[in-house]
Amino acid sequence: MTKWCSGALLMAAVVAGACRGGAGFDGAALDPFLCTADDLPGMFMEQTRGDFTPDDLGGLSRTPDERKAEYRAAGMEGGRFVFWKEALPRPPFPTPVNVVCQVLSFSSEAQAAAWVAALTADAEVIRDSGMLWAPMENASARELPGEHGRLFELAAREGDAQVRLFALHQARGRLVVSVFAGDRDGRTEAATALAIAASRDARLERDRATSASR
Repeated sequence: MTKWCSGALLMAAVVAGACRGGAGFDGAALDPFLCTADDLPGMFMEQTRGDFTPDDLGGLSRTPDERKAEYRAAGMEGGRFVFWKEALPRPPFPTPVNVVCQVLSFSSEAQAAAWVAALTADAEVIRDSGMLWAPMENASARELPGEHGRLFELAAREGDAQVRLFALHQARGRLVVSVFAGDRDGRTEAATALAIAASRDARLERDRATSASR
């Protein structure tokens, strides 16, 4: 199990199944839908990537049995993620921004769209929607207006840290592509997640155009 932290816990990619290869799901073909270093603002270091099953994702919840059953019933087949941490140049270091980009695969387009539509502005729902960890003490969530997909802000306190996380979910056919960006000092803005998603989408469009011209 891997935790994403920097000194005090910030937001952690807790990858139960991902680090052992996501037993039961092979998501290597989903890599193009994950963010690359060029999609990220500034300098970031890749920490880990891997596959996971609905049970891996649901197992991170405080109500794991309920969440596992919910994800299986929703038609979730599994997913793929990559975790990036901001590379800071020199001390004194601010808290680094952490980014998780994720792709969920569903059995049908309708199920992928329904999963995104069913998301609610509840702290545990948003935390449980990604292969990550965030404190739930004094946690709150709200949905932000957005033209493309569903954008949520999750805020929670952990000791002296004010954790803030933005989660963007977008249905694309049978897939749900997601970007999570946050830090423990409240430096991250919604624009960070939106810019990463826009850069990823522009890259995918260029790749499609290149493939079509061959």
